[in-house]
Amino acid sequence: MAFMMQQRGENPEFLDELRDSLKKEGFEAYETFINDRTQHNSKALIIEGYEGVLQHNRQNEKEVLNRERFKEYEKNRPPQKNWFEMKSSGFQKELYRNRVALKPNNSNAVYLETLQDKNLY
Repeated sequence: MAFMMQQRGENPEFLDELRDSLKKEGFEAYETFINDRTQHNSKALIIEGYEGVLQHNRQNEKEVLNRERFKEYEKNRPPQKNWFEMKSSGFQKELYRNRVALKPNNSNAVYLETLQDKNLY
């Protein structure tokens, strides 16, 4: 390995010295950060961390709700065009959708309109 590094023009002693100096600098920066209590407010950092976790959970919850909302919309959507001419097994599903679409007072259309609002959360 040292032979390959020398062929590329790299000095193994220089790399060892560089690694040691970077390790020393990192350790010193860590020590100053840990020992300096005036620099950071620990309660604010904890609150910021919890806010990040809660925001992540809210985003996941919104995605799950939108998936479920899409499933509910697909279950209650109006039938396809010319559904009554279908000869496949999907005819029964479209027949059900037609019955749901014929609910009194246009209640299914109002329900579908509220389901389509992505910002409902």
